[in-house]
Amino acid sequence: MGDYVASYHATMKTSGYCLPRLLSLKLASTFHYRPLLQAHLMPKSFIARSVFILCLALIVAAAAFIGMRYFDQPASNKQAKALIGGPFKLVDHTGKDVSEKDFLGQYMLIYFGYTYCPDVCPTSLTLMSEAMDIVEAKDPALAKLITPVFITVDPERDTVSAMKDYVENFYPTMVGLTGTTEQVSAAAKTYRVFYQKAETEDASEYLMDHSSITYLIGPDGLYSKHYGHGTGPDVMAASMLEILAK
Repeated sequence: MGDYVASYHATMKTSGYCLPRLLSLKLASTFHYRPLLQAHLMPKSFIARSVFILCLALIVAAAAFIGMRYFDQPASNKQAKALIGGPFKLVDHTGKDVSEKDFLGQYMLIYFGYTYCPDVCPTSLTLMSEAMDIVEAKDPALAKLITPVFITVDPERDTVSAMKDYVENFYPTMVGLTGTTEQVSAAAKTYRVFYQKAETEDASEYLMDHSSITYLIGPDGLYSKHYGHGTGPDVMAASMLEILAK
């Protein structure tokens, strides 16, 4: 899983996390300096040495600034389209085998989570449902072009029947998708979704750590937009209406 977690974090910086336990993300690095120049290369006069050291400091600062700007810039839409989305094979909440091809011609509003999630997942799916209600109220025809999709990251417990019972609590046309551990892992990797089982003493009662992002996938199966954790239904609905109206 680690091979795509790094890619995910480098691509998406607006994600939220479902963290049932406190995770400490430590970004620390230790630099061991060695002499850059031999003593005989250093200017001998005090003024020359001062200017030389100042120039080196400016070069280092400029390099650091350029590096920060480069790595902090958001991924372009073209880059995101290349990195997010693609083929998957799962099972829907009615027990039918489905793939990304079954959704071609429709927009997919996708969220990855799990039914045992205590707070973040139901909150995110509620916001998604409220956004769909707003779209439907403003333009029923456009609302019919969007299929809300909930994909589990906990296939061990989220069976077909569990997914069916769960999605019935949200937007009427929401589709729940589950599958084997391998199928879910492949789908999560396709969408650059991070997840892992939280370590607990009781193996039967565990929680899942996972990224919390809602993706809007176009009718061609390609990435269109994403919404970070906590995006309000008004903002999400306005964005979808603008995209679908084009």
